[in-house]
Amino acid sequence: MLKLKHNYDCCGCGACQQSCPKNCITMASDGEGFLYPQVDEAACVNCGLCEKVCPILKKQKPSAYDVTAYAAYTSNEEIRRISSSGGIFSVLAQEVLSRGGVVAGAAFDEDLSVRHILVQKDGELNRLRGSKYVQSRMEDTYIQIRDLLKQEKAVLFTGVSCQVAGLKAFLGREYDNLYTVDVLCHGVPSPKVWAAYCREKEGVFGEKPSEVSFRDKRISWRKYSISMKSGQNELYCRRGGEDAYLQVFLKDLCLRPSCHSCRFKNVPRLSDLTIGDAWGIEKHMPDMDDDRGTSVVLVNSRKGQALWDCVAEKVVFRSGEV
Repeated sequence: MLKLKHNYDCCGCGACQQSCPKNCITMASDGEGFLYPQVDEAACVNCGLCEKVCPILKKQKPSAYDVTAYAAYTSNEEIRRISSSGGIFSVLAQEVLSRGGVVAGAAFDEDLSVRHILVQKDGELNRLRGSKYVQSRMEDTYIQIRDLLKQEKAVLFTGVSCQVAGLKAFLGREYDNLYTVDVLCHGVPSPKVWAAYCREKEGVFGEKPSEVSFRDKRISWRKYSISMKSGQNELYCRRGGEDAYLQVFLKDLCLRPSCHSCRFKNVPRLSDLTIGDAWGIEKHMPDMDDDRGTSVVLVNSRKGQALWDCVAEKVVFRSGEV
């Protein structure tokens, strides 16, 4: 039976819940708003599957591969404009969709909470674009992905590194048709703090925000803003340094306890590809910076390299050092 001694021993990936054959594990919020597994001991049969798939208890070895690093951005300026950095996620996702595959990633719900969803059409990708500075709920995403893989569908999974680790531990084997992309992560802030922030904004503006951008690049990519809309009406736009939520997040005041001792941040990584912001690019590769967004890309596996080779002609990139 899964028993947590310390809350920093759980990253909230939900692999234990989705692996339980008796459905006796639920993910419940604690006082800080983070999800942790709760076991119905009366229903538990002590099969041990929950411990077997826990990415913190089950140490996984990354593939033996010489990691390659790139600074990159899509050559499609419209996609780049609406992306948090260089639009590399969209290029990878479109490639997998073009093969008849499925893309899994984090999306806002109607109440601006965040959960993972699966999309099969290019027109649905906009829900997955952009940074979500709040922990996403996995729900039954791993189960859906396993079923699709068994149907020989190509699947691209995007998430933070512990979610990739959770998926791989849940699956228990490698699939040639699964591509994993982890996003460089500052840590995941509390959904409870985020919900309180949204309620505050609703009280100030008298209407509920229906859309948010944590990385509004209208002013600048490097000096991004957070903006909120209700329908077509913009309710709020502030630079990151002027917004209370982003300041609390960036100062590590509301992060999940496990993030302070992250087990999944090292190189080489478990994912096939890693993407994130190429902060400092103006100093190291000024020719790759026009302040419209540049991504860093780490190719972590042969499978990741093969996918990167398929999209390289749609990307402006330069190699660097890890």
